[in-house]
Amino acid sequence: MKREEYLFEISKKIVAVFGLDFQSNQWLDMERRVMSVAVDLQIDPKLDTILQLLSKPNLSHQELNSFSGHLTINETYFYRETAALDLLINEIIPKLISLRRGKNEKIRIWSAGCSSGEEPYTIAMLLRQHFPELINWDITILATDISPNAIGKALKGEYTDWSFRNTDESIKSKYFAPSGKNWSIIPEIKKMISFSYLNLSKNSYPSSLTNTEEMDVVFCRNVMMYFTPQVIKEVSARFKNCLIDQGWFITSQVELNDDYFSNFERVNYHNGIFYQKTNRLKQIVKQIPIIERKVERIAKPKVEIKKEIVRKPLMPIETPKVVTKVYADVGITMSEINSYFQNGLYKHCIDYCLQKIAQGHLNNQLFEVLVKSFANSGLLADGMETITKIVHSNSSTAQMYYIYASLLNEKNELQKAENTLRKAIYLDHKHVLSHLMLGDVFLKSDKHQLALKHYDIIMRLLENLNENEIVPDSDGLTAGRIRQLTESIINRL
Repeated sequence: MKREEYLFEISKKIVAVFGLDFQSNQWLDMERRVMSVAVDLQIDPKLDTILQLLSKPNLSHQELNSFSGHLTINETYFYRETAALDLLINEIIPKLISLRRGKNEKIRIWSAGCSSGEEPYTIAMLLRQHFPELINWDITILATDISPNAIGKALKGEYTDWSFRNTDESIKSKYFAPSGKNWSIIPEIKKMISFSYLNLSKNSYPSSLTNTEEMDVVFCRNVMMYFTPQVIKEVSARFKNCLIDQGWFITSQVELNDDYFSNFERVNYHNGIFYQKTNRLKQIVKQIPIIERKVERIAKPKVEIKKEIVRKPLMPIETPKVVTKVYADVGITMSEINSYFQNGLYKHCIDYCLQKIAQGHLNNQLFEVLVKSFANSGLLADGMETITKIVHSNSSTAQMYYIYASLLNEKNELQKAENTLRKAIYLDHKHVLSHLMLGDVFLKSDKHQLALKHYDIIMRLLENLNENEIVPDSDGLTAGRIRQLTESIINRL
């Protein structure tokens, strides 16, 4: 077979096994990922070998772990998407307590696609913090993921500072204990979670065998955006069957789509849209006006603003003390560095990236690996000066400015983030994600008209893209999904 034919067959197998959608314009990325699997498994790095492996009736634990690790993106953090957490603690849980107190004192929550555990642990901390009366209730927090490696990290419960970028220091000190340069979840919270493997694309739920029946809430955020439309519809139907009447399905605001989730009632809440299982006929639901529920929001965490970093010329870069080994220029490729990153060898990645940059080589992928490696190794504070030097060099690109602005936005340094995003847009006025983040920065600064200006620009930029076309630098997001997200924000303003 020709290369394109192999890639077509491999993409079909990936859909069949994992439900993950790699369109033809993503095949180059898919090929890079499956070649990393071959390196992991120490097999012949050829497409026919990969196709043969995926054609097996059952993948081994090691094979499954490698494929799921390279084909999926496990990027998350604690207290992500505040509107969903507001809904949980201000609306869902109080109502369940009121209905069941003294009767059927149990609550069942499922974090589907839990990655390394930040989401289910956040849910557990919220319940313990806001509802101490639930201490004697039967509380189930089920957390599942397709990646055994991710589940292993979640079970260990140890996190770097990067996972706390939206977490108040008081929460961190209350529910975590120092573990070297990292932080470990305390046993009291860890025992509240039940972690297990589950492939959402398979028909293994609802079932008592997977403990996925009679759920009050299903969280599945930033997961289904990688599925095919057909798999999304199938997963949505199974989630509905997992939920009790009036149960809630909470997905990411990026994944909103009434065509996929038409079997749920759509509810607006705190500038977010969520779905609820009801007994009403679909025709009746459409006639009922959407009610805006106004409830006091969770206070945003306070972020300590550090002294402004003095901008200095890029060269020479002062390599942080953490670097202990320097790789020779020969024999090391970006695909191998990506493999090191996937396996948690972050200091090796820092060594390599700094050496390449010092030699004058710099690209978006190299910079992104460097930033994430600093963050995941708990050395972001130490590495910020180096990152800042690189960003303010003459070789920076729109994507590099965007990545840097993401850090500033997370730290709530809004003015710096705004200035950085303006530079990104100056270099590439069609950089959709920079416009999207700049809109978010303006919303946080109560500059709604400026935010609307950039959301309008996004809609115009997306007009020339097909619904399923991947937006550059977006980690796989399609033009259709970004359009839906932007439209929902505009409609709320």
